[in-house]
Amino acid sequence: MPAAKALKILVVDDQQTMRGLARQCLKKLGVLDVSLAASGEAALDVLTQKKFDAVISDLNMPGLNGVELAEKIKEHPVLKSIPVFLATSDAYRDRAVEGTIDHFVAKPFSVQDMRVAIESHLGALT
Repeated sequence: MPAAKALKILVVDDQQTMRGLARQCLKKLGVLDVSLAASGEAALDVLTQKKFDAVISDLNMPGLNGVELAEKIKEHPVLKSIPVFLATSDAYRDRAVEGTIDHFVAKPFSVQDMRVAIESHLGALT
């Protein structure tokens, strides 16, 4: 069971308001270490500089989209074990590639959806 305050989560979204909303939901769960990236390319840079317990990425972003980012993470020898949660509305779930995305998180974000995603892959939060 991970302590929420010990988790390191990377949130990737091209919209600043969505990054802020995700950070707010995670903080309500007790996750204090939340890093933000405005693009898939920026996320890859951040991932090489710091170890994360999970990545929450938007699906629709210019440049490297959420599925492409997840593919790059899963192909990377060091990063491949990091769970990738794709944030999207239900209408876009069929665009995800089987085996690449570990969990879906509905947008707009909710504390409960974040809890379910995290606990499904990292264990019950304490």
